[in-house]
Amino acid sequence: MVVKIFTNPTNYSIQKLYKKDAQEILIGVENGAYYALENGLTLDLVIGDFDSIDATHKEYVIKRAKKVVEHPIKKDYTDTYLAVKEALNYNPDEIIIYGGIGERFDHSYANILLLKLGRVSLVNDTHKIYVLDPDHYIIKNAYKTISFFALEDVIGLTLSGFLYDLDNYDLAIDDPLCISNEGSGKVTFKEGLLLVVESTGK
Repeated sequence: MVVKIFTNPTNYSIQKLYKKDAQEILIGVENGAYYALENGLTLDLVIGDFDSIDATHKEYVIKRAKKVVEHPIKKDYTDTYLAVKEALNYNPDEIIIYGGIGERFDHSYANILLLKLGRVSLVNDTHKIYVLDPDHYIIKNAYKTISFFALEDVIGLTLSGFLYDLDNYDLAIDDPLCISNEGSGKVTFKEGLLLVVESTGK
């Protein structure tokens, strides 16, 4: 089962990115909820403090969502974090966050940290970002570039089949060596957490 979260900023095309799954839960966050409903989706849950949505859109969302959980504006966590925590209650195989990457670097970075909570990915029209645990992976990269960063020191990183291969390399959290690779291939490592950033940018 997949939980799909539609959040701010809405700098993504639902028509382009969203593909219906047989077993899915759809969660809307703030203006992302309005955007999803406007694109014809039925939301199982809407969550947020509604400080980034106007009153008319809020009323529209509340009337159409199956369930609404409203939080106070003054709180410890972001609305997207709260949505991911709700998503984890479903014990899903995967969580996809549409949006979450924008002009507010602090919010974008906070959302990247959410990827450590489970099998979670961030997706918009120009990026797909996710985290890998130690194992062997075949990555089919559909974007122009692919970069790898250590969220925790990565031991024994091997990349094969990409434009730039790497053999049994220890990638520290402050090491930018694996930025701007290209192509698809195999990824293997023994320890750590690996952040993968697929991007259409130059």
